[in-house]
Amino acid sequence: MPSVARIHFVRHAETLFNVNRQLQGWCDSPLTERGERQVAALGEWMRGVPLTAAFMSDLTRTRTTMAGALVGHPDLEPVPMTALREWHYGGWEGQPNPDMWTPVYADHGLTYKPGSGSWPALTTDGFDHVIDSIHAHDPLGRAETSAHVRARVETAFETILAEARSGSGDVIVVTHGTMLGSLLRHLVPTNVSPPSGYPNCGVVTATVTWPDADAPNDAASAAALSYTVTLADVDGSNATPA
Repeated sequence: MPSVARIHFVRHAETLFNVNRQLQGWCDSPLTERGERQVAALGEWMRGVPLTAAFMSDLTRTRTTMAGALVGHPDLEPVPMTALREWHYGGWEGQPNPDMWTPVYADHGLTYKPGSGSWPALTTDGFDHVIDSIHAHDPLGRAETSAHVRARVETAFETILAEARSGSGDVIVVTHGTMLGSLLRHLVPTNVSPPSGYPNCGVVTATVTWPDADAPNDAASAAALSYTVTLADVDGSNATPA
């Protein structure tokens, strides 16, 4: 008999850096008023979901988002994971988005235009070449490589899928815009990110199955039967990946 589980992947609520179009990565900025409303909406959306496990990036914006998501599940203790952090942008962090994305897009024959919906064109073949381009252009040489991001994704899924498979309910995972893309592409190789990236407090629900009881707890052995994107955003904002 196959094992089936449902996982809700959530991008954190809107932050000051999102509004200012600054690169966040591993640094943090506070939620905006709209972000606070998004968190409240997310909590209501999740109130009736039968959650039995919760995992989050250990950064402040994801912790705050998770706290709101679990308002209807006061007995559920979320597990913070460094593996779920955003891509590390190194010396680009805190800088205006165009400073990093302009040369990265140019490396791939594209022009960076905020809001143009060109993100799928940049990531058609996955994220490795994008991450390595960020690393190559980082003036401080601190941005992580695609190999490091892949290792984090695999580490995260080893824990998340094991819990999802063994539990009796749903799992929620709160992470970041581009890391969410990496997680979903690893789970569903054919997944294509929305044109402007995943919106703040957007929820991607994946129904996952394992073919038999002996299949290992990794993304290669699990198959996403279906996945849908639902927006729990009271203002309808659609921020770019940050």
